[in-house]
Amino acid sequence: MKTPVYLILPLLLFCHALIAEPLSAENAVRKTTGEVLRWLNMDRDELRKDPEYLKILVQELIVPHFDVDTMSELVLGEHWEQISEQQQACFSNSFRDMLVERYARVLLSYNNHSITYEPAKPIGEKDYVSVRQTITRDGAKPLPIEYSMHPDGKGWKVVDIIIDGISLIKSYRNTFNDEIHMLGLGEFIRSFPECFIMEFSEINSQVISSGSAIHERI
Repeated sequence: MKTPVYLILPLLLFCHALIAEPLSAENAVRKTTGEVLRWLNMDRDELRKDPEYLKILVQELIVPHFDVDTMSELVLGEHWEQISEQQQACFSNSFRDMLVERYARVLLSYNNHSITYEPAKPIGEKDYVSVRQTITRDGAKPLPIEYSMHPDGKGWKVVDIIIDGISLIKSYRNTFNDEIHMLGLGEFIRSFPECFIMEFSEINSQVISSGSAIHERI
């Protein structure tokens, strides 16, 4: 049996919380697909008129079903352990915002296609599984999409998406590695607005604190 689905926004498959009985990874994908499409069809006009509204919905309905911290660690690779906890937190938030921005834009070009599912398959040694879908497109070859997921005690969370053989994590990692090579790790982290603001605030606080200490001694 085939189900209509949005071709270029696979992240939407996990937009609703799976509050009911625990679901398998495959059934989680199947269940949430229908919920997402109902939401899209209901709010389509409003989403086209107000991109900011679209971003809010993406943030509230999609992001919670992705393990952003794990994705952030994977995308930075060896550099993750070289930055402070505060920098890790601000980078994760910035990376989350990048995902919101990216998929909010492509959502506006929604099209109906059809999709078939394959049973989840174990990958690695940490309870990770991969759910594969194949999207049938008119006038083009079928498009395979694989979701790498792991359980978090409440359901399944996505840690990577592989579209037609291209990993989202590896793609971002290659881009970020090039930027780190050019800028250095510190400047790369500061290139994200939230991290820059965090570091500026810390420096400002230190200056104020030092000034107060000097004033007290005087």
